[in-house]
Amino acid sequence: MGTKKGEAVVSTGKSFCGAEGCKASDHRFGFCSEHYEQFKFGLITKLGKAVSDHEKKFEHYQAFKRRSAQKAA
Repeated sequence: MGTKKGEAVVSTGKSFCGAEGCKASDHRFGFCSEHYEQFKFGLITKLGKAVSDHEKKFEHYQAFKRRSAQKAA
């Protein structure tokens, strides 16, 4: 039984982050904590691929992270 395009494969053993090239163990929704945050922000799809306007969104994400770090300090 194969999977259709866009379907995630669920495994029962120790799994890794679903983002392309990441070998960290998964934390939430199939992503490590860093990539889960990027997924929530809209930088990567649920399949772990970068979105079409990744560069623009990544700049906004970095600015958001800087503002969050300043508030915490």
